[in-house]
Amino acid sequence: MRLYHFIIGCLFFCTLHAQEETFLDDFVEIKTDGHHFYIYKYAISAGEYNESLKLWDEASTHELSDEEANLPALVTKEEAERYLADISDGYYIPFRLPSETEWELAAKRSSTPKRMKELSCVGCSAPNEYGLFGMLGNVWEWTSTPETEENERYFIIKGGDFQEQPKGLSPKTRFAVSEDMEDMNIGFRPMANAQDFETMLHINKANVIVKALLPNEDITIYQHDMQVGEFSMGFGDIPPESFPITVDEDSHQIIFCCLQNLEFEQDGALETERITYLGLPFYLDPSQLSLAKELEQLVRQLMETQNN
Repeated sequence: MRLYHFIIGCLFFCTLHAQEETFLDDFVEIKTDGHHFYIYKYAISAGEYNESLKLWDEASTHELSDEEANLPALVTKEEAERYLADISDGYYIPFRLPSETEWELAAKRSSTPKRMKELSCVGCSAPNEYGLFGMLGNVWEWTSTPETEENERYFIIKGGDFQEQPKGLSPKTRFAVSEDMEDMNIGFRPMANAQDFETMLHINKANVIVKALLPNEDITIYQHDMQVGEFSMGFGDIPPESFPITVDEDSHQIIFCCLQNLEFEQDGALETERITYLGLPFYLDPSQLSLAKELEQLVRQLMETQNN
């Protein structure tokens, strides 16, 4: 099931405005004022949102022209969060809406937009210094910040839309609306905490290397474990003297440590767990050893991240 979601996510969450890039390539790192996160370059487009609906609720979708597909998706807060939940399942990254503070940090290097007569495509404006498009003046954008602690049905939206006077727009521009507001131009963009995002980048890179080394083998690395054919191994279950992936340069082998058998022995009131581990070796061409060592190091970094 996890692999199914991963593949589905990679199939349809690619950007219409940059089809040669993957969805994750279109995130920008923001590290400032004690905050560290990744945020999407664009407001989610109507085309991206429509593709998500096709997967989960095809009856509510309709065909879009190329022009319509590249306009921002105009949604309620609930609809935005449903989309974020979908892509979180697809990529194993807990995507969310930015807080008002995070949104302002991402927008603070934005220049005053040009006056627009109508809604424009998500990548049509000039990017700010971070490389983010359309932060000011095309659509308002949802944040996760409620108007007040007492009123949690109204949330802050940021940035202004094309109907606003450009000179009056800044990263501080804000308005509070009901979470089910449908009568305004409100879009959204995903963000994720840096550690969650970078962990997934490590996993993606590790799986690319696995396929390059062993294209005919059924091997997948996940965040907390790996699957090698019919065998699996949780990284937290690795015996102290071993490691999930080891490269033996002398024998030109890459060895995957997997759980072979788990038994419980009962001796009166005492129950003992007996685990049998299996080292699955695969022979490599000598020219592949440096790539295999890179994979070994990536998985070590992944385990260190989990333990911190």
